[in-house]
Amino acid sequence: MREIIGRSSLIRRVLMLMVFVGLLAPATAQNSYSEETVAFGEDEFFPYTRGKIIKNIEGDRTAKMEQICQAIISWDSINPPKGFEIRFDAGDSHAQLSFSAYVKEDGLKTTKSGPALYLYINDPARALGSPVADNIFIQPEKVDDFFGYPVYRNTNREVTVISKNKTPLFIPVTREEYLQQLIRTESAKQDKQEGSGQKRDSEIILAEMEKSYRELLKVDSEAAAEFRIEIQKFRADMANDQDAGAPAGLLASLQAELAKMSPAERKQPAWYAVGAFEKYGNLSGLVPESDRETGTALVRLAPAYAGMAGNKNAVNMMVLSWNVGSDNANDDKPRLFHDVPKGFLLADYYMARLYYQQTVWNNIISLVL
Repeated sequence: MREIIGRSSLIRRVLMLMVFVGLLAPATAQNSYSEETVAFGEDEFFPYTRGKIIKNIEGDRTAKMEQICQAIISWDSINPPKGFEIRFDAGDSHAQLSFSAYVKEDGLKTTKSGPALYLYINDPARALGSPVADNIFIQPEKVDDFFGYPVYRNTNREVTVISKNKTPLFIPVTREEYLQQLIRTESAKQDKQEGSGQKRDSEIILAEMEKSYRELLKVDSEAAAEFRIEIQKFRADMANDQDAGAPAGLLASLQAELAKMSPAERKQPAWYAVGAFEKYGNLSGLVPESDRETGTALVRLAPAYAGMAGNKNAVNMMVLSWNVGSDNANDDKPRLFHDVPKGFLLADYYMARLYYQQTVWNNIISLVL
């Protein structure tokens, strides 16, 4: 009987030990660190080393940036980081979070560049990409949602816009508005060149040719005469180039394009395509209304957001941009990251996982008014 009881007691102790070890295993694995190196590719890495968190926060929004940083590093999977370093650098209107894997170089532990998250505060134009004219953009395409907020693809990359303002971020631009903006820009450029007396490259070359001709004339009149003919040809080419497409020709072409439009055409939405230059023979890139399906709408920032950049007292909008992974075509899409967390990609793995941490993002989104 004692043997049966003893055996039962032993089994219970073993089961309890197994449960205890099972419960402690994750914590032990998470908090065990070493300087052991692991080779991956041509480099040696420190995947088990305890990483550092480095903060550099300056500017008028120090308190808000500190809150953003704390919300991120409160995620227990990266506090402390294991095998990589975290940097959070912030100024008045932007912040950069970067993760960098520890690698061995010249016998020392160091870091190189790694994945990054960029946060822009109250900078709505950042969501629209590169302009095709001053304050006029190709309409961004909504491609996904991020905890209830839109992810857009603009001319540069994907961005996430976090704003509690329900007003649309951008509004359509008419054909007339777009052409008028191009005309104002080109006219101002020409006025500046004329006012400064700035010479074009061809004018500088012509002046050098004239100088060489005068020097050549002193030593060889026959060669100078032949060279003079070349100068005349070059001068004629300059005149032809100016008629065909020099700045004055561009301005006149834009003005003529606008003048040909009827009042109804001027009020139509502007549709743009790079191929319009060749297909329709214009210099604006506008696509006719009848071919709008071949173009992309042009937009400008909605008036409701125009003064947001000057607001230093509150966070009204955040624009997020990611750079994760080794695939250049998808490095702005952490949701598509599926690489193995080894070598340099260990840091990318955790940056991509950060994308899905709802508690972290709920805390950050709560800072946007």
